[in-house]
Amino acid sequence: MAAALVSDDSFLDEYEDKALPIGYRFVPQDHELISFYLFNKIKGFQLPSDVVKNIDFYYLDPFHFSPCEFKHGRKNNEAYYFTKTKEIRSKMDRIERHTRNGYWKSCGKAEEIKHGDRIIGLKRLFVFHWRIPELGFGNWVMHEFRLHPTLLIPHPLLDEKIKAKIQRCVICRIVNREGYYGV
Repeated sequence: MAAALVSDDSFLDEYEDKALPIGYRFVPQDHELISFYLFNKIKGFQLPSDVVKNIDFYYLDPFHFSPCEFKHGRKNNEAYYFTKTKEIRSKMDRIERHTRNGYWKSCGKAEEIKHGDRIIGLKRLFVFHWRIPELGFGNWVMHEFRLHPTLLIPHPLLDEKIKAKIQRCVICRIVNREGYYGV
């Protein structure tokens, strides 16, 4: 029976495009996303897998994401992306989070992420809202992770180029709450 499973091409095709070995799940803790993935990305170090993909996140509506990307997390309904934020020119401290058909609305204040006693990053929650009022808000939630500004203190490893990346580079964890992929 085991030989039949090994030779069954449809069984193997299901796992062919995964970045992780069979049986593994990508369920990082918040501090791991910041201290390992985001910091190493900013520093230009190679990451162990391509689970966190690079995209221009804030120009895409949620239904543009492929359903096969949502295979991470405890419920296999999460996707992770590196992206760069785009500041609104008139207000340099504000970040534009509008897409063609909607926008990501912030819910509450940024939460500090700690590793031990040290604050290493910030996490903010967003919910996607459609521009058409009848559609209301979507089934999409985003957690945006960024390095904490206190990491910008003078340090021999942090040159000006790295400091600029720290301010613009974020990781987004997108959660599809109901498995719905469309308008």
